[in-house]
Amino acid sequence: MRLQLQLLLAFALLSVHSLKVPILTVHSSTARLRAPLFSTAPLTTSESPIGGESPIGGMSPDDSSYGFVEGPSVKYWLEYTAPRSRGLDNLREAASTAIAKARGDRRGVNYWSYHLARSTFFASQAVTGVLAFRAFGSDNSPPAKNLPGETNTLGSQSTSELVDTLGYLFAEAIATYSQDWEAVSANKLKLPWDMREGARNRQANPLYVMDQGRRFISESVAILSRRTRRDPNDIGVWADKSSLYPDYYLNNFHFQSDGWLSSDSAKVYETSTETLFLGRQDAMQRLALYSIASWVASRGVAADGEGLSVAEVACGTGRLNAFLRDNYPRCAMSATDLSPFYLEEARGHASRWESFYTRENGPGTVGSVSFAQANAEALPYETGSQDVVVCVYLYHELPHEARVNVSKELCRVVKPGGLVVWVDSVQTGDRPSLDGTLGNFQYLNEPHYPTYIKEDIAGIFTKEGMLPHEKHVASTSKCLSFVKPEA
Repeated sequence: MRLQLQLLLAFALLSVHSLKVPILTVHSSTARLRAPLFSTAPLTTSESPIGGESPIGGMSPDDSSYGFVEGPSVKYWLEYTAPRSRGLDNLREAASTAIAKARGDRRGVNYWSYHLARSTFFASQAVTGVLAFRAFGSDNSPPAKNLPGETNTLGSQSTSELVDTLGYLFAEAIATYSQDWEAVSANKLKLPWDMREGARNRQANPLYVMDQGRRFISESVAILSRRTRRDPNDIGVWADKSSLYPDYYLNNFHFQSDGWLSSDSAKVYETSTETLFLGRQDAMQRLALYSIASWVASRGVAADGEGLSVAEVACGTGRLNAFLRDNYPRCAMSATDLSPFYLEEARGHASRWESFYTRENGPGTVGSVSFAQANAEALPYETGSQDVVVCVYLYHELPHEARVNVSKELCRVVKPGGLVVWVDSVQTGDRPSLDGTLGNFQYLNEPHYPTYIKEDIAGIFTKEGMLPHEKHVASTSKCLSFVKPEA
């Protein structure tokens, strides 16, 4: 199996070193990584975050002032830089780190071979997507009018720049996996269930992989064409504003086709986002499990989650929901999302996990699960009905007022003594090396991102009477958790 790891990494090295292709570049503190992915233009918005600070140029949120118990990951990512300055050196460093961590532990071999295979696949897929856009995009010329300070981000990159970019991303991915693996090896979290399922998991099915690749390439051409055209007619979705769908929801975030409102969007979402993050999204959103694990231990809850009620708000495709249930298989799980199409994907994840878990552990070992279409600003749960409430990757796509409303709902439905777990993108101050370009994500049709990165999330929750619990960080995601005071 060691040979398998070495071959995977050798393939990754060979692939990125031999390709001479145009690719989107990313900002890094590493000197050789140049152009930022999006415009460096000043950010402008009419929204105002909590406390009345100017959204741009105002103070960064200061989580440390609230008294969170900070995991070691907070300091690690605050100070993180890529271990080497050159791309190939970073790739070699990543290879040696992964092989060293996999030695002598069967779980480690499974963990690292799985992640390295996925990261290599997503890196190759990213390159292919950009190549497809340049060959088949409906309009791959620079826009008629750039945003202030913006350059053509789809220009050709030299081989060395490409290798440097992918080397930096692989190094960050390995650091993210290392953090997740430490929690697994310490038995704080379970090895992800799809790793344990092995060849029976759909991710090992060539037909499924080919279908996802086909969907991703098609979507890449569409997204990058919209990104380049910057035509106002490309913004929005087919649905009209209604009592169910608020106006801010009717946006095709990331320029993705149909926004959140089609089956095609739901089926390609995980592949698209994991390609963007080179496979590390799973490890980042599993941050939610850290705070739950410590809270469960302190409350004397059964290790299998018996008697525990958990609600996930804005569950999306249900990828994290399956991880939550796998760690607490007998809990009573409920989940909401505003998209019926994404809920259908979530039901599929739930069904596949249940089949795996009952096959391994026998019938009667899995708790209940329910799904409901609902706006996070008006949850369908009774006040004080949930032990744990989880919300992941929602707030950066909400305007300020909606963030406040959703927070009030999360606090309302959790029981006294219960836990609210919030995970989303890092904000200014969490990783200072990224602060200069963090807001540029807005140019991927993320209109609320500029105010999000300045929003005092802890301040919103503590205004609702919640007590700060823990803070954790993994790469470009952060987790804050809060406990509701006992009555």
